[in-house]
Amino acid sequence: MKVTQELVTVWADPDAEEVNVVVGGVRLTLTPEESALLAGGLARSLERLRSPHGKDAAEAVRAADPVLVRKDEPPPSAETDSMQLRTRALIQASIRDKGLSLREETRS
Repeated sequence: MKVTQELVTVWADPDAEEVNVVVGGVRLTLTPEESALLAGGLARSLERLRSPHGKDAAEAVRAADPVLVRKDEPPPSAETDSMQLRTRALIQASIRDKGLSLREETRS
């Protein structure tokens, strides 16, 4: 028997056209579009970390990027709001399709 502790597990399910990510016991199932958004965001963040200009350059890029949202500021555009609403609707639809619920329901 071999036991290996994994911090993050990622695998593709071509039949379901999904990418699955397991982090800390939570499984995220992403569509190809959601996966591309995540990959792009991770790549941009890594580029900023490796930037020779340091924090100043990262702040300038973050301020110019409408997709990124600072923790201390509201979303900068209506486009970001609509993207968040679309993403939230997709997640809720996926939860419903799987017969799950985020809210506690009272049973009679």
